[in-house]
Amino acid sequence: MNKAVRMSALVAIAAGLVAGCTDSDGVVTVPTTSRATTPGSTAPTTAPGGAPAVTPAPGGGAPAVTPAPGSPAPGGGSPAPGETEAPVVTPAPADDISGPGRCIDPSSTGVQNAIAGLGGGWVATQASTDQPGDCGQLLWVRAVGGNSAGAPIHVLFFHDGTYLGTGTSEPYAFTSVSGSNGNSVSVDYKWLVADEPFAAPQGGPVTITYTWTGSGVAMSDPLPPEVTQPHR
Repeated sequence: MNKAVRMSALVAIAAGLVAGCTDSDGVVTVPTTSRATTPGSTAPTTAPGGAPAVTPAPGGGAPAVTPAPGSPAPGGGSPAPGETEAPVVTPAPADDISGPGRCIDPSSTGVQNAIAGLGGGWVATQASTDQPGDCGQLLWVRAVGGNSAGAPIHVLFFHDGTYLGTGTSEPYAFTSVSGSNGNSVSVDYKWLVADEPFAAPQGGPVTITYTWTGSGVAMSDPLPPEVTQPHR
């Protein structure tokens, strides 16, 4: 092969490399870059510019949000756990101070509640002996705050089932009820004079009468200082 023929062959080969490759049918195929896709896919998985594509909720619109456990349902519904409606309060019935065959019974709820208001350790020891049908306007209960002979004592007064209070603001030892007539109660107060035993106080007695006035209780006289200020 002469020099002219070889040059023609080289030119033809170079032209074929620039134009592309040919298949067996002589059709030139241009190389392309392929990308694998899932069957049925038509859209790229990235948005223009490289940002991830956002898949909307089925049917369009904003994605569905699941409430946190325990959150109340939108628009109301049952109250959250721990919340309840305010209870209905029924007023307690009035305390009864009477008992079988007695206008006032020391063991009744009304009397026991009154004694409980004095503090701990108080016990009813005596009470009016009035019977139903003939109850006095002023009923009484004697309460002792201890077991010793010198224990403090209160006299509690009641009218028409209502607790009125004690005869004196402070309790005093050696106090006893000496009589009552329905509208008034006589209370004896004694005190120690010297070194006599508590079981046999020598001072007094001084008698104070407590009378129902129609709206309260009146005390006939003040207590002597020997009762209110012993050993002075």
